[in-house]
Amino acid sequence: MKKISVLLSVRDGELFLANTIDSVLNQTYSELELIVVVNCSTDNSLKIIQDFDDDRVKVYETNICQLSFNLNYALSKASGEYIARIDADDIAMPDRLEKQVKCIEEYNYDVVGSNIDYIDENGRGIGNKRYPESNIEIRSKIFYKAVLVHPSILTKRELLLKNGGYLGGKFAQDYDIWLRIMRDKNIKFYNIQEPLLQYRIHPSQTKGNRYSYAEVAGYLLKESIYSKSFTYFLGAFIYYVKALVK
Repeated sequence: MKKISVLLSVRDGELFLANTIDSVLNQTYSELELIVVVNCSTDNSLKIIQDFDDDRVKVYETNICQLSFNLNYALSKASGEYIARIDADDIAMPDRLEKQVKCIEEYNYDVVGSNIDYIDENGRGIGNKRYPESNIEIRSKIFYKAVLVHPSILTKRELLLKNGGYLGGKFAQDYDIWLRIMRDKNIKFYNIQEPLLQYRIHPSQTKGNRYSYAEVAGYLLKESIYSKSFTYFLGAFIYYVKALVK
């Protein structure tokens, strides 16, 4: 059984953090570690993590308030062959990792996400969202819409390292790394067509805004130049318009 390193970067996440950690530690796939990087927190996040009496929980602190840096820091501490992501206000379904590992090992996928259920601050269901399933769909639609949910992802550690990890961005750092990974046409993406993550919507979360659309427009423009692809140039224009009307 191959080991999974679950990366969690948290800043002032005390409201829902314990539930998130419980959802990781109670996975049916037990060969895992949870690497938590507490950054710039002013609440009880650190104490909540330290109260978990489980050797699989590894906690670190930084004073750099930037998600890409802290994810790369967590990645540098990871010992698993697989990397999973989760955010400090979300809930992983108990069999999430087991099903994602099966997709990689039995069906030879490289990056595996899932559909999601939306929940509110009280954990009540408020909707759901389906994402493109196949590698072809994901690759063909990324230039104009979100096709992967970052906190639902399981992938290979080697793949992230080979592509330089997270290179920046305040809101859309995952969009950038998927575009870079997609340069290799042999890499296969897949979204499991069931909700393996409860994605929480609440007043205190960081929401996407005009700046996030502008970031994605920049990533797509860079990719259009790199790949000499008009499709990515068109995607950059679409996200530029989204930023203007947000």
